[in-house]
Amino acid sequence: MKTIAQEFILPADLTNRNCHASHCLPLGDGSVFAVWFEGTREGDNDVCIWGARRSANGIWSPKEQLTEDNGLPHWNPVLLKTPEEKVILFYKQGTPISQWYTMYMISEDNCHSWSHAKELVPGDIGGRGPVRNKAILLSNGWLLAPSSDEAFLWTMFSDISKDNGMTWTASPKVNIFHDGEEPLTWYDKKLDHSRLRKNRGVIQPTFWESSPGHIHALLRSSEGKIYRTESTNYGQTWNRPKKTSLPNNNSGIDAVKIPNGYVYLVYNPVGKNWGNRYPISLALSKDNGASWTKLLDLENGSGEDEFSYPCIQFSDGRLYITYTHNRTNISFWILEP
Repeated sequence: MKTIAQEFILPADLTNRNCHASHCLPLGDGSVFAVWFEGTREGDNDVCIWGARRSANGIWSPKEQLTEDNGLPHWNPVLLKTPEEKVILFYKQGTPISQWYTMYMISEDNCHSWSHAKELVPGDIGGRGPVRNKAILLSNGWLLAPSSDEAFLWTMFSDISKDNGMTWTASPKVNIFHDGEEPLTWYDKKLDHSRLRKNRGVIQPTFWESSPGHIHALLRSSEGKIYRTESTNYGQTWNRPKKTSLPNNNSGIDAVKIPNGYVYLVYNPVGKNWGNRYPISLALSKDNGASWTKLLDLENGSGEDEFSYPCIQFSDGRLYITYTHNRTNISFWILEP
């Protein structure tokens, strides 16, 4: 693994402000566009989506505010280039998280300018479209967005677009609990707080397609491990997620499949619910996620460090990675496998 670039997007760390939940998109001309949310603190009403461009010669532009400060917190920006060469910026808006809704903006000039924001699925709350990780273009031409719902019980689902991102159809939601456990009814029926499953489950999937219609998903969980689920019908339905051997600290993960079939994963290898968000590491699977080898720690960390919420993309033979660096900057890597 050869390191081509290892740098910060912002020229100096933020002071009295936070940034988090970055995403990046190689634009095909040697440049890269990155986005994140930034404001006083995550969830505050001044949090908006910001972005910056890395030129083909490796220089980051000054950051720019992309979304209007409308008195509501903005969350989890995701970039997607459609087959029509338009770039869609998705993001969440509102609070609490269980009631947020998805907004989108479109750029027709490689992220130099953006349309006015619109609601993706009017009136539908909870996480439509890509909730944190990238949507993928399937072999049949559909777009598949990794989605989840952070209501009482955390669940995952997918959103399908057959018209390059203009309309979306959600799959049924699935969770990790077995039939008979009734996690949604224990509290209502028995008021047994010791068995309450609030804020447990799986969210924020990351997808790849191994053969036509066969989609794999890895999932953030509250259970100390990354979970996995599969679909054999282009993401229209999913089997019940199962625990993998990969540790998870209930923080974001992201994976990408490259043309030779290998899958790369960026994650925090910490097997404790709400555990440390360091180190942040890169792993490789050569068998569609059946087994994994950790290749390297991107950063190790200690104390109060936070290296989290990664994005990983592949373009022109290189891996492009961003992640939160202590909530005061965004780390950016280019690696050559």
